[in-house]
Amino acid sequence: MPINNIIPFNDARLLVWEVTENIDELKLLLRELDENEFEQIVSAKRKLEFLGIRVALNELLGEEVRISYTEERKPYLINKKYEISVSHSGKWIAVMIHPQRLVGVDIEIPTDKIQKIYTRFLSKTEQGELSNGLDLKKLQIAWSAKEVLYKIIGKEAVDFANQLRIFPFEVRDDGEIHAEHIPIKKTYQLHYIQHSEYTLVYCLS
Repeated sequence: MPINNIIPFNDARLLVWEVTENIDELKLLLRELDENEFEQIVSAKRKLEFLGIRVALNELLGEEVRISYTEERKPYLINKKYEISVSHSGKWIAVMIHPQRLVGVDIEIPTDKIQKIYTRFLSKTEQGELSNGLDLKKLQIAWSAKEVLYKIIGKEAVDFANQLRIFPFEVRDDGEIHAEHIPIKKTYQLHYIQHSEYTLVYCLS
């Protein structure tokens, strides 16, 4: 279980994990597993994600956890000891926890496909401010930032282009960006890391 990073952040903790284990190896790392729920998952990829997220949360919390989901498919701990957020992309998993405050995390492996869809999640103003689709890294950060905000805010932020605003920023290896939930004019500070194999964005609400 090669952990890439554990980030402490204002009483929150964030774990980034490169999953190299197969399904059987991951199952051995869990003492408790809902076999009925697990067997309903068809694809091997989804099975790996299902197991990997639980192993990562166990590692971060130091105890076995049980996860359920809201109607919006937002994960939460059955015992509600911590607020959680989870993300997965390719072989990477990220999980974030805090004892009281809402958290959001998104991890994405690099892909140029985002240049084909950026007009769907960025407003006209944002498109102009964020390179008009030319800066791939900037687009990846902006996409992940809006994913993080949606995980925190919920359905009131489902329209990424019109309900969420990313303010201009410069791309570095790591940094901060600011955003606004437009309907209520609430601002958020998000943090990002540009790794050679992934883009990571996280926020403590």
